[in-house]
Amino acid sequence: MKKKFIFFDIDNTLVSHVERPHIPQQTRQAVRLLKANGHVPAIATGRGSFLTFLTAKEFEINNLVCANGAEIFYEGQEIYKKFFPEEHLQKFLELAKIFPELTAAVDEKFLYTNQSSGSFGKYFGAQAGYDCTKNLNELNRAVMCYLMIPPKYLEKTHGIFYSPPEGVILEFMNAFTEARHDNTSKWKGIEIFMQHTGASLNDVITFGDGPNDIEMLKNANPGVAVAGASEKVKEAAGLICGDIDEGGILEACESLGLI
Repeated sequence: MKKKFIFFDIDNTLVSHVERPHIPQQTRQAVRLLKANGHVPAIATGRGSFLTFLTAKEFEINNLVCANGAEIFYEGQEIYKKFFPEEHLQKFLELAKIFPELTAAVDEKFLYTNQSSGSFGKYFGAQAGYDCTKNLNELNRAVMCYLMIPPKYLEKTHGIFYSPPEGVILEFMNAFTEARHDNTSKWKGIEIFMQHTGASLNDVITFGDGPNDIEMLKNANPGVAVAGASEKVKEAAGLICGDIDEGGILEACESLGLI
């Protein structure tokens, strides 16, 4: 079979969060077999790169589309980065003064938040492998900015998260709203990655579960939604696999003839 590039979302796709964060054994097996059959497993995640590296290392994957397409790595080397537009960062910082407990941002190495202590800091520190939290007043540039309010509760007082200026795109997740450079998304990141390799987009397969996966599920050949995805996400996919804790990813790779 022709070499395929398989891009996996991390949370609730590669990594299960049932009871505790863990990687299902059959998912590990699927990635090993994909490599053994000459395919290229890769990651496409909303996590910033510093929150991705440890998971990628567990799978021995070094091809990454991180921060919803704002950071891209080919064979472990960064080939692309888009920061939040500098001319609009001050608007975010002004909003952060009004909503200090509801705003956060990331750059290449740190999460900037006013909730760095306790379980919040420990959770992200465990993902990064070091104390990765800093106070928001130390932020100088960002890859992504967040408002911890579900999209349905947004109003004019939430500034750029309600009415994004030119150059800024919003990603509406279930529990928060994300702002980043408007020329970024997981699928755009995959396009840049594939252009760099010289391979065809027709050779891309994607796996995901969240709203930020919809575009890459629609455009891949095919896109695979995992069982726990919402109906809207499943509608965007060409295939739906079983529960990831019950070997769904392994089974999907087998049914696609990849392994």
